[in-house]
Amino acid sequence: MNRNPSPGVPALSAPPHALLDAFETAFPGRAPEIISRAPGRINLLGGHVDIQDGVVINIAIDRGIWLAAARGAGDTAHLRAIDLDESVTLRLSDLDGRADAGGRELPRWARYPAGVAWALARRGLPVAGIDAAFLGSVTMRAGLSSSAAVEMAFGVAWQALGGWPLPCAGLAQAGREAEREYMGLGTGIQDQITVLCAERGQAFWLDCRSLDTESIPLPDAARVVVCDTLTRRELVRSSYGGRSADCQAAVSVIAAEDPSVRMLRDVSAATLDRFEPRLTVDQFRRSRHVVNEIARVADGRAALCAGDLGAFGALMNGSYWSARDDYGSSSPALDAMWQAATGHPACYGARYSGGGEAGAVVALVQTDAIEHFIAHTAPAYRALTGRDGDFFTVQPAGGAAVIG
Repeated sequence: MNRNPSPGVPALSAPPHALLDAFETAFPGRAPEIISRAPGRINLLGGHVDIQDGVVINIAIDRGIWLAAARGAGDTAHLRAIDLDESVTLRLSDLDGRADAGGRELPRWARYPAGVAWALARRGLPVAGIDAAFLGSVTMRAGLSSSAAVEMAFGVAWQALGGWPLPCAGLAQAGREAEREYMGLGTGIQDQITVLCAERGQAFWLDCRSLDTESIPLPDAARVVVCDTLTRRELVRSSYGGRSADCQAAVSVIAAEDPSVRMLRDVSAATLDRFEPRLTVDQFRRSRHVVNEIARVADGRAALCAGDLGAFGALMNGSYWSARDDYGSSSPALDAMWQAATGHPACYGARYSGGGEAGAVVALVQTDAIEHFIAHTAPAYRALTGRDGDFFTVQPAGGAAVIG
């Protein structure tokens, strides 16, 4: 169990020395022209609704990705993943094959920057050769949007090096295309938009259809504690796509009768109930989660604006139950962590962040009781599962940017 970031893990306040040292080692005689950083992201409320044009409440967090970069030669991208001790060379004019310059299949981590370059080039934007090294303090595959942080750290770096303007929404959409079309993941846009546009100290409300946003103060009386189960799932191999497909099948059935329906965002609970006999059990219950979750976000927005942490925490708990019982995307480890976290009286509420099945539960906890909360939750989780978790507090951070 790590209650605090490990020694040497970079926060997002200043570039870590390890980044600059690794860049110099990877590219002798060169110095970075720019340094960018991009935060991770936590979904406080609004699970699995972004791909149905719903609304969400997130925060960007003060853990993320640091990137040092300089212009490279021609269309060649030399990428160094410091944490993984791996390097890849890409031809930016030949990304369709998802292979490196030697014809070998790209490792998973390299597909994110490659996909962003591919999506930007499709927009006619000049994506020049680059020498880049990056490292991070955001846990991978824990539901904290490490992939979006990598994408947007590279996105703002290429934008700065190329000198071309692209609105926040456009850069976020390029990141979504990287995941959906380049990598084949059925993800929405909330990760990239939050990573780019969130404000320090604020919760971030997003309409995933219009891309309208609003910053909402997160009361000082509470902090977000990440309670990582230390279990992991692969999005490509999980049931994530099947659940999404069930929801889209329900939309198709309803839209055949009502053409105004484009997504579950357009479906009321009463309408969904009326169509229940025409849907499979999974199509109905998973759609019910999405429809009810969108309503919970509306209530959560009002609760946060009123500073009512108790009401917001109750909605987080309701979201967890709905995701578990209707959407079917929890796991024994997540259930155990949720039980351990909500068993402490200082916890207003908790739910998982990300796609589910594994990863982290995020808990909203009274600020003055965080140490006691962790001291209670860690052994409670261990008693339920026989395994250790990882626990740390995060602060709402600002969006991705070039800082030097």
